[in-house]
Amino acid sequence: MRRLLALAAAALVLTGCGAQDPLEANKAESGQVVIGSADFAESELLMHIYAEALKTTGADVQTRPRIGAREFYVNAVRNGELTLVPEYTGNLLEFLDPASNATESQQVYELLRTKIGPGMELLGQSPAEDSDVLTVTKATADTGLRSMADLGPRCGEIVLGAPAEWKTRWESKIAQDYGCTFKEIRSVEAGTITVDALTSGEIQAANLFTTSSQITTNDLVKLDDPKNMFPAQNVVPLAGKGKLTPPQAEAVEKVSRALTTEKLTELNKRLEVDKANPADVAKEFIATAGL
Repeated sequence: MRRLLALAAAALVLTGCGAQDPLEANKAESGQVVIGSADFAESELLMHIYAEALKTTGADVQTRPRIGAREFYVNAVRNGELTLVPEYTGNLLEFLDPASNATESQQVYELLRTKIGPGMELLGQSPAEDSDVLTVTKATADTGLRSMADLGPRCGEIVLGAPAEWKTRWESKIAQDYGCTFKEIRSVEAGTITVDALTSGEIQAANLFTTSSQITTNDLVKLDDPKNMFPAQNVVPLAGKGKLTPPQAEAVEKVSRALTTEKLTELNKRLEVDKANPADVAKEFIATAGL
């Protein structure tokens, strides 16, 4: 969900008022591989991981971190200003085809491949997934709440903490799929503030993300989603059509195969808890994964 926010205001600032396109100003020279990222830590980390993998092929790699809005960096890939960017299947599909109802991982990926359009291509999706997930404390889970299917009869007593967009996107959907109408949906900033509200009892359930290290460090329980209300959000490299050589593409594919949700969660912990530099974490991952 945080990716759906997409920092649209940033895109307007960058494209309006005669502002110079920062990517155009730093457009890649022939043969360069230019990798960008969205404006959040995990995307920047993935950018650096791709960069380190591509350097092993001898590629001349440039990075453009925290570009901002999806509208901006997708167009940059399409126009050749970026070679590669890490993406998430469900959110990219919704961006390209807002009417899509696909939720299952392979279904989302296959449909996404048909929606990419000219100038871009998808590499293979990773097993690593960073999707919305409802979480509760272990004490709450031990009362018999282990799945979103368990929520229905009890939603009237539960206050959910979630980003402001949750009501617009999911309130009617969870009522339809699980018969759940929460006592209250409280807008809470994603991350530590949400977790603190949950562990203090201010809220009884929280919308977090599957690779958040705070789920394990706070002994929280993820509720299963048997009806796949939340669409799959597998990490997937989005590249310019034909911009990567076969060895370069294979280096990125190896990264995708090596990443898992658990591994990405561990890497996020290095950023969130240890406050490590994402470029250093990326180098460590490439070295330890044998890439």
